[in-house]
Amino acid sequence: MIICDSTGTIRFARWLLLGGLCLASCFTASTTIQAQPKPKPQSHEPMHRLTWAEYEATLRYWKKRHPNWVTLQSRGISGQNMPVYLLKITDSSVPDTDKQICLVTTLHCGPERSGSSGALSLVDWMLSDDPLAAETRRRQIVLIMPVVNPLALFYTDRWRNENGVEPYVGMDRDGKAWDVKNLTFRRPEEAPEVMAVLSVVDEYQPEVHVDFHGVGLQEYGPDELGTRRMYQGQIMTEITGSAYSNYALRPWDWRVTEAMIEAGNAAGFPSDRFEADAQRTFWGNELAPLGKKLWHGMPKFYTQHYSYAKYHTMIATQEVAWEQSIVERTKGLFRIGNQVWNDERHPSYPVNRMKHFVGHFVTAYGNTASERRKSRVELWSKQSNLALGFMYPQTIGRESLICATTAAAKRAVAANGLRELQINLHDLFGENAKNIRKFIDAGPELKLAMEIPSARLMEAKEEDDVSFENGVSFRLRLPYRKPTQLQVQLNGQILKESPTDGYESWFADGFTQVHVNVPPAKARQTELYFITCSYTPDEIRRTGWMPPAAVQKQLATATANATPANFTDLSYGEHFRQSMDVWLAESKTPTPLVFYLHGGGWAAQDKTDIHQHLDVRKLLDAGISVASVNYRLLQDANAADVKPPVQWPLEDAARALQFVRSQADRWNIDKKRISACGVSAGGCSSLWLALHDDMAKPQSDDPIARESTRLFCAAGKAPQTSLDPRQLVEWIPNSEYGGRAFGFSGPSRPESFAPFLAARDSILSQIQLYSPIEHASENDPPLFMEFPAQDKVPVAGERQSDPTHSAVSGLMLQQKLEGLGGKVELRYKNDGKSGHATMQEFLMQQLQPNQ
Repeated sequence: MIICDSTGTIRFARWLLLGGLCLASCFTASTTIQAQPKPKPQSHEPMHRLTWAEYEATLRYWKKRHPNWVTLQSRGISGQNMPVYLLKITDSSVPDTDKQICLVTTLHCGPERSGSSGALSLVDWMLSDDPLAAETRRRQIVLIMPVVNPLALFYTDRWRNENGVEPYVGMDRDGKAWDVKNLTFRRPEEAPEVMAVLSVVDEYQPEVHVDFHGVGLQEYGPDELGTRRMYQGQIMTEITGSAYSNYALRPWDWRVTEAMIEAGNAAGFPSDRFEADAQRTFWGNELAPLGKKLWHGMPKFYTQHYSYAKYHTMIATQEVAWEQSIVERTKGLFRIGNQVWNDERHPSYPVNRMKHFVGHFVTAYGNTASERRKSRVELWSKQSNLALGFMYPQTIGRESLICATTAAAKRAVAANGLRELQINLHDLFGENAKNIRKFIDAGPELKLAMEIPSARLMEAKEEDDVSFENGVSFRLRLPYRKPTQLQVQLNGQILKESPTDGYESWFADGFTQVHVNVPPAKARQTELYFITCSYTPDEIRRTGWMPPAAVQKQLATATANATPANFTDLSYGEHFRQSMDVWLAESKTPTPLVFYLHGGGWAAQDKTDIHQHLDVRKLLDAGISVASVNYRLLQDANAADVKPPVQWPLEDAARALQFVRSQADRWNIDKKRISACGVSAGGCSSLWLALHDDMAKPQSDDPIARESTRLFCAAGKAPQTSLDPRQLVEWIPNSEYGGRAFGFSGPSRPESFAPFLAARDSILSQIQLYSPIEHASENDPPLFMEFPAQDKVPVAGERQSDPTHSAVSGLMLQQKLEGLGGKVELRYKNDGKSGHATMQEFLMQQLQPNQ
């Protein structure tokens, strides 16, 4: 709040930062600050100071004048035996059954006088002939407590009552008086004003609770109060929907706040929008170090929160400068209560959603306001014991919502997989579970996603079980305007359209709202609500973004999309990079398999690059299954201090191969006809597997480790056949590859190769362990190597345009293997040879089932 004193100095009110001041602290503060000059004579006309007699007489006048609209009650006795009055305004000729209830209070009245005068002005309007006032009297019960703390307003101009209790923040002489966990107030006998408000809240359980604040004398020191009369023109920055000190005092739906602001603006009364106008974000525990850059209001429990905490009442705070302004803004609020809210089907405030999980809702049941109020209050008190979920992933044409209310139901949905879930549902629902099974089997969903982890669901206690005495409703939302063939089931039973026992559907807020109603008798007997909804969308919407055509061509995107894998990102180890994609050929007999390792210097790229080098579809059509493998990269090994880092990608290649063999029976794979292939470093890994002795460990307790690593054949595109830097330089004088594989860092390959070459002799045993050519023997399988970028006949000892991918390294391996009696085919551009031109041709010829 901002107050302008007689010197024109603008000061922020201390209560905005501290949440309220006591009378004693005000007097103490006034004696410690520098003495203020006496107020200058004012040219502003003084305002009338309302007296207790005038106030009480006015209330009685309204009651007598409008007996069919006004009920006057005393809800407690404040200081000097002054009643805390409640005005109930509604058209008694209209039954209360379907009326919304709005409570207006003035918890900070006293020195903040315009809140009370604004409430009285609102009564004046409510009792007028304005069509909106008449409609509001017919559709709502409006409860107004214009002066919650009469002693403060009429006598002390300080917030605290005669016992030192401050009603708004909930303070007494010992500090904060609220026990938030138990929603009780310390020494209630000393807080009749607070108890009066709470008694009204408990009796009526309102949909909305609005609290009026305003301008007054709160920043005036005792020596500045003078005649305790405000003056015409004494104003403040008006605020709608919340409080500067406490951003938890606001409607949960910003559209409610905006409706009030727009109504005020239309009448010429603008409002501040808190953090939006300040362009600052909210606080949170982890953001505390940034406090000077954040909105200064903090979430706190004030007395007004009692309404929300106990009854799910929507709360809002208003700062009042002009009485007419708060009347206009409150009109904007009343219009909401008189009308059907945004996505609902009955006139009401938006207060009926009690529990949520990712856009799925548990809502109040009923077709009248009083029915929904009973259901709302019951569900709100029990919602913390509910467990919500839905089938995941969500899919077009299908929707679901699951709500477990008992320990038994929670354990049932904590199933390990869909098969176990279906068994549990059959135990609960008998034959009706067949319809749920059909729904699950018809979809691609992988699991039941619950808001509570399975381990906690399994620990649920029977003492926390709940049932619903007043019925319950659920809300699903379909993202289409006119879906057809809508079928809604509850626990396997097909529902009919019904506002009481079945489902309703309507289009609102961009969704087709599907509202499932479970009447009280049925709700009392139900522990688990398993709702499924199938539908046909009214339009086809494509999803996904495609890269530019040139990029698609480069990366074979269309080919990849046209050949989805049977298993994607299938794990063969604990690290996230230890995964593979698997395509299984259709065959009655076990199929051969191509085992692909991607390139990238063991430091980049991904298993998806297989489509740039192999035609997976063609392999499948030929009866050959395929696995494309990711592996841990050099940087992963460096982070784990693994030496040499190339150990990880090569050992992963062997482990992935053994994993594939371990799945042979399940995948219908011929263990004896597995061929490895790859590009660049992936080709090097493939040759290393092919030439290395079998790495199986027959005595291991790990069944995967017992599998063989021997290959039927192997192929590489531009592979490295040696990792020995001295050997590479002898073959290719400008060679610069391999330093990083052995832990020598540098911003470029040449800068990492030089120290690698210098240290060669000291790490020769490691180099020989991971260099393919070192493992060559007469027992090795047939090999194929292609070097499509080779631009001249490979000659050892000559510099190469692409030394890393030169056919010279392939030539040297060919010569060694052929000297041992091995079979090797070497191809490069314009080599003039016949035979297999590519890896694809070689693999298909070697692995064809009829070979």
